[in-house]
Amino acid sequence: MSSVSFERLPSSPYTLGMVCEFVSRFPPFNAYEFGVMIKTLLYQLETGSHLIAGLDDRIVGYVGWIRTTREIAEAWLERDAKLEPAFEQIDAIAVTVLAAEDPQHMLPLVKHAKTLNAEYSVYWKRHFIDGRLAAKRAVRKKKAAA
Repeated sequence: MSSVSFERLPSSPYTLGMVCEFVSRFPPFNAYEFGVMIKTLLYQLETGSHLIAGLDDRIVGYVGWIRTTREIAEAWLERDAKLEPAFEQIDAIAVTVLAAEDPQHMLPLVKHAKTLNAEYSVYWKRHFIDGRLAAKRAVRKKKAAA
């Protein structure tokens, strides 16, 4: 059996189509408005803020994030404030899309993505399809002493 590979793909209409088709098969993304998801995935592909898990020439997992600040991410996590990218003083990422065909692919996908963003605090919300309240999580990096 082949092992799962992890890679970032360059932004192109073909890549966007493949990622859209894959992500749209999973809740809650299959219920989101088309335009919102296209903008989200296009941003992630254009900025390299994504990682794709592949197995036997097919996508089996996807994780995408935005680069932001801890202040913005904390407000999003704690108060449901608007999550926006930052272009200066980036010190955090917020995972906005995570989907996998098989739950066994999720942890390796997330671990690999963390190695690509080791210097940043990581924030995410997990939504459950069974109606449970969203789980909010953060792995905060200690700030260096000034």
